[in-house]
Amino acid sequence: MTARWAAAVLVATGAAACHPQRRVYIRPDKMLEGPDLHFLSFASSAADQFFTPSGDPCRRFGGHVRENCIGWPDDSEGPACSHDSFVDGLRPAVLELRWSAPIPADGSYDLLPAGYGLGAWGKVITRGSTYGDYWAKAEVVVEASSPACSGKWSLQLALAQVTGGWDRTAPFSGWIKLPDLPLPGCKASQTLEVRVRFVGETNRGRVDVDWFGFSAGGDEDVNRIFALRPRPKA
Repeated sequence: MTARWAAAVLVATGAAACHPQRRVYIRPDKMLEGPDLHFLSFASSAADQFFTPSGDPCRRFGGHVRENCIGWPDDSEGPACSHDSFVDGLRPAVLELRWSAPIPADGSYDLLPAGYGLGAWGKVITRGSTYGDYWAKAEVVVEASSPACSGKWSLQLALAQVTGGWDRTAPFSGWIKLPDLPLPGCKASQTLEVRVRFVGETNRGRVDVDWFGFSAGGDEDVNRIFALRPRPKA
């Protein structure tokens, strides 16, 4: 992947064919700059209820870019991470990346994505049975919160539903353009935490993640994914 390569958003949902494709830069076309910007630092990650093809728990992202990915890149032996309700239970499976920063002053802010594309590839599979309604789904959730201010955005990537003795598969693939998040009423010195989560859930089936994370050229990009900017006063 080159530093300024643009790709059409191809994330699959049940209504994807009804919407025109947008183009998304997976690396910043122009870096965010300015004295009023405050970049967030990478804080930690988590992987819960997701497992590798060998059955080991999916490992966390430790802050070092691997295969141009801040997150979970391809595994040549199968999905990078997988969740199967038959083995792993019904609790939602989550891959999570976290950033944080102290809020510099009282006021309202915008949380700005810095232009690094968030990619998600994989599929959800629901296994039907003679009786009952079954489903499998995947979504991306971005949450920013401090004790005084918060914002949230989410996108459903795929949904497979079935009633009866069949299986259904819904793939998802492509780059996601994250919106700015308004954060009114923030307080100085409080810590703002931003969480980017892939959530896979099924009541009878499997969620496979081939690749999930931000496109990056090197470790220096890890602390430039999000920035805070004060909102202009009315």
